[in-house]
Amino acid sequence: MTTRDGVTGLGVVGDGVTVLTICVVATLAIPSQFVVPGLGGVGTPATVLWLGCGVWWAWERVHRERSEPSSPVVAALVVFLGVAAISFCSALARPAAAAETGVATMTLLVYTAWGGALLLAHDAIWDPARLVLLARRISVAGGALGVLGIIQFVTGRSWVDELQIPGLVPIRAISEGYMRNGFARPAGTAIHPIEYGAVLGMLIPIALSSALASSSGRDGSAWRRWWPTLSIATAIGVSSTRSALIGLLVALVVLAPTWDRVQRLWISVAIVLGSVVVFVTVPGMVGTTLGLFSGLDGDTSVRSRVDQYAVAGDYLSRDLYLGRGPGTFLPRFRIFDNQYLLTAVEIGVVGLAALVALALVAIGCALVSYRRTIDQQVRIVVAGIGAGVVVGSVLLAFFDGFSFPMMPTVWFLLVGMAGASLRSTRVQHVTALGRGGLRPRRRARRRLLPQRRHEADEGAAEPVELPAGPTTR
Repeated sequence: MTTRDGVTGLGVVGDGVTVLTICVVATLAIPSQFVVPGLGGVGTPATVLWLGCGVWWAWERVHRERSEPSSPVVAALVVFLGVAAISFCSALARPAAAAETGVATMTLLVYTAWGGALLLAHDAIWDPARLVLLARRISVAGGALGVLGIIQFVTGRSWVDELQIPGLVPIRAISEGYMRNGFARPAGTAIHPIEYGAVLGMLIPIALSSALASSSGRDGSAWRRWWPTLSIATAIGVSSTRSALIGLLVALVVLAPTWDRVQRLWISVAIVLGSVVVFVTVPGMVGTTLGLFSGLDGDTSVRSRVDQYAVAGDYLSRDLYLGRGPGTFLPRFRIFDNQYLLTAVEIGVVGLAALVALALVAIGCALVSYRRTIDQQVRIVVAGIGAGVVVGSVLLAFFDGFSFPMMPTVWFLLVGMAGASLRSTRVQHVTALGRGGLRPRRRARRRLLPQRRHEADEGAAEPVELPAGPTTR
């Protein structure tokens, strides 16, 4: 494992990961219903912070002494945001209701905030050890979110409706009263149980991989390593939400090939025992869970999803390439329980292709990083990050994820971490092969986003230098 002082010279620590941690806590801990007065849908504290991260990233990028080749993830994000911006301009060029124009502007700002999450995560993490640390912090935050969901399920109360946060006002009704077959459906701090389930589905591979990575390094007690995984898994088990259960299944399918035989055995036993405990202690949960996936032919939500394709085709026939404009397909028209369909309608098939490409590029980066890294802890965590991106990408086909604030924020963050894993392990790989020493370069002004400098002296290759980022202790 690369250390902060370490021999690999990957000395970028501190502010980048610290700021990311603060933003993650704001995203998961502050109920999404609370906003800064006057800012509306873009006024959640997390959105404001992520917008600030995007500005910070742009400032550091502009003030670099030397430009650096773009990575696949950043290039894919630029294409996606570029298509969204062109679609926005196209929407403004034609007659549109004032409500649609305002929502389009707000949606473009929200896209920019999600991009800020991706870019900061991508460029602020050069050291694989810091990537592992951030994943661990995300898993702890997810574990706390899982505990809240369990409390909501047991008590049948939201609890977040009793919060009063100075300087913030609720923009919509607090998520309370969602029931299924007599069981309360927890929503945590999310707007809806479906969004909550999707977030848990993306976080369970992060928590599981962080626990396995810590186990391989013998870091801390077993309880400290595993409580986030236990909490998230339990919350998924009592969520009565398809998105959470599908996310768990996808995560296990993606991660299973990365485990050895002993790990597969223990995790399988834990899943069986955990399921038995939940279903025995909560009578009726078995029937409720099985009912989510049985009798789908008569399920109104399934029929609605099937009918959506014809409706989407009708709208696409009018604006095939660039769509109606980001965010302009208002819920009063129809609710698409499929983000890919909604994206196609709003920013066209070009925007849909850009979104799919962003997901595939991130998954590819995680896969390459997983195959390249020489550190077992990093390897395990990278697998979890890739699985989280896969889970989020799959779940976008089951509900309109971008209509909610928390789910897409977490997804874009994981996409950025997937890109960061490729960058950090690339440097680690080059170092291991002995292609020049890497060491942090001390400067009076230290940067968040490091840059490389290649120099030559009479044909002899000089070491590649990485200036250390700003440090907070």
